[in-house]
Amino acid sequence: MPVSAARRTAGFTLLEMMVVMVLIGIIFSFATLSMRGDDIAALMKQEAQRMETLINLASDEAVIRGEELAVRFRDDGYEFLLLGDAGWQTAQDGLLKDYSMPADIELRLDVSGDLPVFSGQEKDEEESSPQVFILSSGEITPFSVVFQSGLSKHEYLLDTSVLGTVTVTSEELF
Repeated sequence: MPVSAARRTAGFTLLEMMVVMVLIGIIFSFATLSMRGDDIAALMKQEAQRMETLINLASDEAVIRGEELAVRFRDDGYEFLLLGDAGWQTAQDGLLKDYSMPADIELRLDVSGDLPVFSGQEKDEEESSPQVFILSSGEITPFSVVFQSGLSKHEYLLDTSVLGTVTVTSEELF
């Protein structure tokens, strides 16, 4: 009997090993989920930085070319416009083109001051006219865009000043 008693205390049973493996799996799952982060927040940050870069590029292009540019925001994205002889036309530049946001991200635009209305402009034309103007003098219509999603507890704010300074900040919602 003493030999079999020593053999029983020398190791772990299969049940003990299985319980330990299950606990390690649960801890590993929680660690993986907490490190993965918020994918939608990362996508919103990327989109906000993309718009920041494009606004800066458009401002530089307007100054260099001596042309007036504008941005028209839609529910699902935005597009850059160029002022030509026939009025506002979609910019044909490769980077300053029509862009649609990913499906889970929404934009909320806040333009400082009243939107300009041109004489003889119809109501339909007013709704389709640009909201933000990027002038050849380097000035930009001050505006803010909030990037938000119902799937994330973060939102990103892109803010511009009249002198063309563009900043992106993040806020965690409670």
